[in-house]
Amino acid sequence: MKTSSRIGVCVLCFVVLAVLAVQGSQATRIEGTTSWTFMVYIDADNNLDAYGPYSLGLMEEIGSTQNVNVIVLWDALYRPAYMYKVIKGGLEEVKRFALNGKEVNMGDPFTLRTFVDFTVSNFRAEHYVMVLWDHGNDVSGCCWDEHPEDHLTHPEVATALSKYHIDILAFDACLMAMIEVAYEYNQYGLNTDYLVGSENYVPGYGYPYNTILGDLNQNPTMSEFELAQMIVHDYAEFYQPRAYFNGGVMGTLSAIDLAKIKEVVTDLSVMTRALMSNMEANHEMISDARGEGMLPWSEYGWDRYIDLPTFVENITLETTDPTVRSAGEVVLSSLEHAIVALGNTEPMESASAKGMGIWFPSSYHSMWGLTPYAATKFATQGWLDFLYAYWNDYHG
Repeated sequence: MKTSSRIGVCVLCFVVLAVLAVQGSQATRIEGTTSWTFMVYIDADNNLDAYGPYSLGLMEEIGSTQNVNVIVLWDALYRPAYMYKVIKGGLEEVKRFALNGKEVNMGDPFTLRTFVDFTVSNFRAEHYVMVLWDHGNDVSGCCWDEHPEDHLTHPEVATALSKYHIDILAFDACLMAMIEVAYEYNQYGLNTDYLVGSENYVPGYGYPYNTILGDLNQNPTMSEFELAQMIVHDYAEFYQPRAYFNGGVMGTLSAIDLAKIKEVVTDLSVMTRALMSNMEANHEMISDARGEGMLPWSEYGWDRYIDLPTFVENITLETTDPTVRSAGEVVLSSLEHAIVALGNTEPMESASAKGMGIWFPSSYHSMWGLTPYAATKFATQGWLDFLYAYWNDYHG
């Protein structure tokens, strides 16, 4: 999901008018260990406020069970934040949580850290999922709070979660399945197995929490790998008959193995060095491959990002340089191992979204956000040098 002031206008096709009956009873402290604790950090203190009740309503259809805890921190636009245990048909306020009833800053890593500390201490489980629910903006971060104005950067998220093994970090937010984002978490040493996100827009309706939680409760002993795959597939199935929810733009979600992302980055740097060795001869081929990697939503003006696997595939197919071809084949292999699940909606399955995006403005003059981009850990691994070489050789 995305802010209109920072990265575009959210695709809002319906106004959801939902009123939840919030029960004030105290949630029971979990003394034992369940299979999963499913945490959702709902930053609805912005223009996504109407969708907070919608997502919570889906969670309430299943609620917490003896095998799965569903715990949320919900900050709405016109009311303070509260921590809840989601139960079937309603919510239970979790007492003793220090931030209840306060106008919290969801863009402050202290808020996220406090939520995770309390949840892990009081709702112990064998496995943990953390869903960050709000706007997303690739390398800039996520969770924009309007009271006060702030947002979470990726280093802040990594710091807030650093004490724990979070099996799955999922973003119910736009533009998070980017190589830059995945590498950031890998390099900060986050103890997380899988990142789930979209390289495209996420509609305001977000994840189908009822289906995800229902499937998880059907098989609570599933591994983190299986759950990451299931979230991706449930998302694609939900949006398949609802393409209009996303303004006709394809729905796509993927799961990325964070342990494998460093290999992708290393292999990609080898390929880009090979391309840079003769940029003048390779420029047209690179430009064509970039065009093939454009996602369908580029018609809305978002032409700074492309699909990485599609770009590499086209370079590998078109090059006459055996060194470049060999390097490209290695990148494709490492991408195949890193992207462990991909779900796209019809009729877009043949389109270019193949699970991982990358920042690639068409020229220096059309680029935006170079300063924050240059500060990412990925930019120093050769990609920014490659972009400068490509831009400097631009003759259009």
